[in-house]
Amino acid sequence: MQDARRHQSLTRLVQLFDGKEWILFNPYTGEQGVPANLLLWHTGGESILDVAGGTGSRVSFSMIRQTVPALDLVGAQNKDSLFNVISIQRLPNEEQSMFKLLLLLPIGALVVVFMRIIIGLKTSGTFMPILIAMAFLQTSLVLGVVSFVLVVAMGLVLRTYLSRLNLLLISRIATLVVLVIFIISALSLIGYQMGLNTGMTITFFPMIIIAWTIERMSILWEEEGPKEVVIQGGGSILVAVLAYALMKVSIIEHLTFNFPELNLVALALIMLMGQYTGYKLSELRRFRAMVDNNAGKISGKIQGLMHESAICECRG
Repeated sequence: MQDARRHQSLTRLVQLFDGKEWILFNPYTGEQGVPANLLLWHTGGESILDVAGGTGSRVSFSMIRQTVPALDLVGAQNKDSLFNVISIQRLPNEEQSMFKLLLLLPIGALVVVFMRIIIGLKTSGTFMPILIAMAFLQTSLVLGVVSFVLVVAMGLVLRTYLSRLNLLLISRIATLVVLVIFIISALSLIGYQMGLNTGMTITFFPMIIIAWTIERMSILWEEEGPKEVVIQGGGSILVAVLAYALMKVSIIEHLTFNFPELNLVALALIMLMGQYTGYKLSELRRFRAMVDNNAGKISGKIQGLMHESAICECRG
């Protein structure tokens, strides 16, 4: 049982009777006992689903964590009010899990705006870090960062070869999309063979956006050099990690899902920062020498004025 999972299938387990009690085993891993996140759905030899006159049937499950008390939730669902009709809780679990991720996007946008406008951090693409952070939510942080760096690094190597073919832009981007799909598929299969349970979930990465990122980084490498590529790529990962850390906070997940109108607060903060025209924090360090020079000139003028005032007082 994991939060916001869709199209999940049943896992087959084995029960053995040792003469005193039934013991549960996982035949694939050899794990004994009932895990904490396991829900026993069906036992016995009967069929899980009986279908008459149909083909291609299957059983899948969608899960979402509800933090509303059960009695209050049942009572709210039985009320015939406008807010109850348009409530997200009235949707099936599969759609609720989709909205749970969708309503976290304003939080990621708030982090990107703050880091770009107030801090002055450079990123590869304006809102690419939000998509990376959403992919991290589907995988895990360490696995997501490693997968992203590997895919982009391998894509840059292949992009160097494509530049020798003198392809048109559209054809080059389409080729990169296909190559990125092959790279991610290969990494997924390698992760699965290594026993990483989350290895297959790295396919959640936005492939077309990654292809555009590889193209932009390759052009940036040719025009500005590898240092600028590392700065913008590292900035994108840093902003994505910060957005992931904020979106992963349980209280923020609870508030954005159960009270979606609070996203208007994030909207107001974004619009407020959009009117900021002062220096960014990175620019303060950049122009520190100019500020120190101006401060020295002002201090010298003040001392000169004080000296002239002292001479006038002595003459008087």
